[in-house]
Amino acid sequence: MIPYAFDTNDMQFYNAARFRGADFSEYVIAAFDWLVREGATAPKMMSIGLHLRIIGRPARMVALDCILRHITASGVAWIAPRVHIAKQWLATFPDKVS
Repeated sequence: MIPYAFDTNDMQFYNAARFRGADFSEYVIAAFDWLVREGATAPKMMSIGLHLRIIGRPARMVALDCILRHITASGVAWIAPRVHIAKQWLATFPDKVS
């Protein structure tokens, strides 16, 4: 099971009146930066929930682009879909699979 966060999820566009793309990108980037700081002592993982019909709107894509540029520029994160995370887990911890 891969953690699924609701705070770093594009559903926020539907849960808050007047939620702007910049609100989403600022929040996700702040969460990422905090986890990078915490990650200095223990590995961290952040999931960003994205839905085609929500994030796929032009103004919202700007927010996603901003998030991905920030994370990529950090040089400290692996951006991967769930299937790649699951495969990595299986390869690294085969004895933890039930």
